[in-house]
Amino acid sequence: RLIQPHRIAELFNRKRVHYTECAIYPFLRFEDFKEELFPKVRNLIRSNNYNHPWLTLNDEQILQKAGLRRNDTQAGQEGYTLAAALLLGKDEVIKSILPHYKIDALVRRVNTDRYDDRDYIDTNLIEAYDRLIDFTVKHLPDKFYMEGDQRVSLRAKIFREVVANLIVHREYTSGLAASFIIYKDRVETGNANNPHGDGPISPDNFAPFSKNPLISKFFTQLGRVDELGSGV
Repeated sequence: RLIQPHRIAELFNRKRVHYTECAIYPFLRFEDFKEELFPKVRNLIRSNNYNHPWLTLNDEQILQKAGLRRNDTQAGQEGYTLAAALLLGKDEVIKSILPHYKIDALVRRVNTDRYDDRDYIDTNLIEAYDRLIDFTVKHLPDKFYMEGDQRVSLRAKIFREVVANLIVHREYTSGLAASFIIYKDRVETGNANNPHGDGPISPDNFAPFSKNPLISKFFTQLGRVDELGSGV
């Protein structure tokens, strides 16, 4: 018998058919977004696809095209979504909507009870991605490796995928903090998630199931994630 409110909320989230990232915040304004992020978004889109149709749009049109502003005809609401706030919101705006939101990046090689180094990340998802990548560059080796006749960075190839999965497929309404922990012999990540089905995952019958399609699609346009991914 479930009596804890957070467990009841988790059960409800697993059974409902819509995504929490689509929740509309009618009083969320365009001025609540971080203005300096839009040129960065355009540069990332251009690097991924120089002929991308979003490049001809203004900032508000990009949000509309990305589905970050919605008109819910069933509930009679219109406005920017939780996904919009997480992707582009000012830090204080995100904090007011999700006070619990953070990503805890830790190094535990010597002091395994506490940490040797830490980055407490509570900013928008675009800059959070960059800070986690910088954290891996600071603390993880990048040994020499060749693919054919070209040197490639295994660290970059592996951890761009790991960091993107940690960010894109998290259930942000959960109070459980996301974690990225570097140990002496391994790296562990953790986040809150709404599972699709249960039991062991088998490569023979596994099908991708996006957890946050709006955030995932936006990161896809930036060239940071595969839209078909599911965080596994």
